[in-house]
Amino acid sequence: MAGRHAGRPVGYPHFKRKGRARDSFRIHHDVTKPTIRLEGHRRLRIPKLGTIRIHDSGKRLARLIAKGDAVVQSVTVSRGGNRWYASVLAKVDQPIPDKPTRAQTARGTVGVDWGIRHLATLSQPLDPATDRPVDLLDPADLRVANPRYLDKWTRRLAKAQRALARTEKGSKRRAKAARRVGVIQHRIAEQRATAVHLLGKRLATKFATVAIEDLNVRGMSASARGTLEHLGHGVRRKAGLNRAVLDVAPGELRRQLGYKTSWYGSTLAAVDRWYPSSKTCSSCGTVIPKLPRDQRVFHCTACGLAVDRDYNAAVNIARHAVPLVEGDVKARGSPVRPASDGRRGRAGRQKREDPPPSGGPPRRE
Repeated sequence: MAGRHAGRPVGYPHFKRKGRARDSFRIHHDVTKPTIRLEGHRRLRIPKLGTIRIHDSGKRLARLIAKGDAVVQSVTVSRGGNRWYASVLAKVDQPIPDKPTRAQTARGTVGVDWGIRHLATLSQPLDPATDRPVDLLDPADLRVANPRYLDKWTRRLAKAQRALARTEKGSKRRAKAARRVGVIQHRIAEQRATAVHLLGKRLATKFATVAIEDLNVRGMSASARGTLEHLGHGVRRKAGLNRAVLDVAPGELRRQLGYKTSWYGSTLAAVDRWYPSSKTCSSCGTVIPKLPRDQRVFHCTACGLAVDRDYNAAVNIARHAVPLVEGDVKARGSPVRPASDGRRGRAGRQKREDPPPSGGPPRRE
């Protein structure tokens, strides 16, 4: 063995310490004599810390504990920006659908063409409000707007970072300026995560199959600086594109769809990374040799089809995506479909921390 492995180079491990790692700690308790418990729906008792007020409601967790369907295992307290979070880990016994609902089956497959101009362009609308065919709908009904949270905070973030760069290392003012930058970065991350969660859940709950592209996000967001021998071109423009790519978080959306589809009975499908979805005609299948980025309308030279290029790509993705069957590994190694116990429409009940049967996915949290 040469000591080599796939992926990026990894150096010597760094131990967790203040200023390097995320500020967090975990507290366990005896489940037979629980000391981590809810006191009402707005207060949580933590050993050594006492009773703290929580922002979100604990009504759902309290009901599961009262029914005996949930057992609190531990609580992790962490800091993000200027806020503290308490994440309660509970062992929950909950069934997962083994097949899509009638409404999901009626909607069928949706193709998702990820982009920067729009967060996503779909092959059919999320909420159909009309009985007209999809070809006659307004293209705006098939698009999911890109919130561009990074652009909204750019001026404040740049100002805070300039103030941080002008401080002296090791000073109290530098620590205070670093906290200001951390607060802004945390707010951007929370807003981005909220948008991705909402889109992922709507796709997983409204369609039987969600078809996406297998994107190489690391390659798409690589730097264009080059080397000393071979200098890059358009470095500033490519850096702006990289920020826009990472701001929409395509890898996080795929990771969330991986487990959300298994939660709600739908299926995740993916099209090959090298499939020319934008250059292929969705009507006759003709592949055109070139399609400039600034050309927003796809024109087929064979059948004369003229359609929005993103919608054309979404239709091709929906048609040619291959469902990820049991055994295919997704973002964090969790297979797609849970093992069924033979009952119609339901998978077997299982505790979330127990090993998944037959390679099934982890349970919902």
